Amino acid sequence: MDTDHSKLLELYRAVDELPGIKKSFIGSGVRYDVAMHETGDERIDRANRAYVDELIAHHVSGKLKVAPEHTSDKVLKLMRKPSFGLYYEFKKRFDRVNRVEGLKQLLIPYFISSHPGCSIREMNELHEEVKNIGVRLEQVQDFTPTPMTYATEMFNAGIDPYTGEKVFVERDLKKKAEQKSKFFNT
Repeated sequence: MDTDHSKLLELYRAVDELPGIKKSFIGSGVRYDVAMHETGDERIDRANRAYVDELIAHHVSGKLKVAPEHTSDKVLKLMRKPSFGLYYEFKKRFDRVNRVEGLKQLLIPYFISSHPGCSIREMNELHEEVKNIGVRLEQVQDFTPTPMTYATEMFNAGIDPYTGEKVFVERDLKKKAEQKSKFFNT
């Protein structure tokens, strides 16, 4: 995957230079994990760091939405996402840029319950992690299978299609509701 954000950075700057444009904002969520991914190519990594700083300093209208989706490394691995530790790295950078720029922006993480591989144990862990770091939840969802996705394949088959290993899938509606309720017990 090409994770070089230099062209996007150029686009942001070009838009802001247009006559009549005072400031441009990103209204949707961003893939902080892709922008923060270290490639080993110093040019790309430098451009990505510049992109992250530019995004936070100049293209957030008060709230930046990101999707760590879970805190459990086990569940995140099944989601094909990096460890929650990368969220902490991004949050530190977000807070630093806000401090330097004199901004008071919010970082809004999105989380999901009942994803394949997620049991009440992982949701209890998510609940404690979120409570301990003082995150205010605004963006949450219970897993819903959608056609043509890796997660739906796991949901339907109960196995990881890449490894063939069994994957826990919560199908009981009351237990799914219990998982989702963990978002609101902070």
